[in-house]
Amino acid sequence: MKAGFIAVVGRPNVGKSTLINKMVAEKVAIVSDKAGTTRDNIKGILNFNDNQYIFIDTPGIHKPKHLLGEHMTNSAVKVLKEVDVIVFMLDGTQEISTGDEFVMARVMEARKTPKVLLINKIDKLDDEELALKRIEVKEKLGDFDAIVELSGLYSIGIPKLLTALDPFLEEGIKYYPDDMYTDMPIYRIITEVVREKILHKTREEIPHSVAIEIVNVERRSNGKDKFDINIYVERDSQKGIVIGKNGALLKEIGTEARKDIETLLGQSIYLNLWVKVKDDWRKKKPFLKELGYTFEG
Repeated sequence: MKAGFIAVVGRPNVGKSTLINKMVAEKVAIVSDKAGTTRDNIKGILNFNDNQYIFIDTPGIHKPKHLLGEHMTNSAVKVLKEVDVIVFMLDGTQEISTGDEFVMARVMEARKTPKVLLINKIDKLDDEELALKRIEVKEKLGDFDAIVELSGLYSIGIPKLLTALDPFLEEGIKYYPDDMYTDMPIYRIITEVVREKILHKTREEIPHSVAIEIVNVERRSNGKDKFDINIYVERDSQKGIVIGKNGALLKEIGTEARKDIETLLGQSIYLNLWVKVKDDWRKKKPFLKELGYTFEG
């Protein structure tokens, strides 16, 4: 029996959340094509062949433009020094960018932590392109303890990744029960489900400007439980977009979120969504702390 904590890092939108969901065969991290989708460190737990792999999906490391971005990057960087191994993920279809090099610089700060490079999206590359990518990695990023090529979307190469991680796991220990696939509180997962639906149905600045908070839960012994949830945006114009004409978009968001939440809870619920304006909330530390984000000092 072996177990270990594995930080999955990379710049925004390289496929970290998709991979971890595939690993644990459950939805623990929301996924969208918008950069900055993941805002917290999220654990996905895989028990396989008597080993326990605890993958930590980190926010995309980037140069922050506001307090929320600062929290996201700091929380990702902090975990690098606390894990057994770091998995640095690249999008194999794109050239290594200054953003990738920025992430690598943060990774190298954890000097003693083993590092595995993961080249993702190989389903879109031919043999020649993959060979060129290996050369580019060597020239721009240097050496790693192991290099694995996979497709997170199609689960190609996952056994190779687990084999590469095995030497860095700790012997004779297990941190979580076998039936546990995440340590995220259920209410946090519910707010993330609502945020995911908004990400899928809006565009431009809206996805980055949305925060979700459960403000009331009414348990009913003889009926459906009721959840009241606030959706916060930063401007009145954004509020109008999220609500949609005659409330149509908000209704779509609520219907899709309710179905996912009912599947998660295994019961029917009432879901009430309210859209409220909180000016520049991403820059306001007291409000961010109310939402559960933490800051050093």
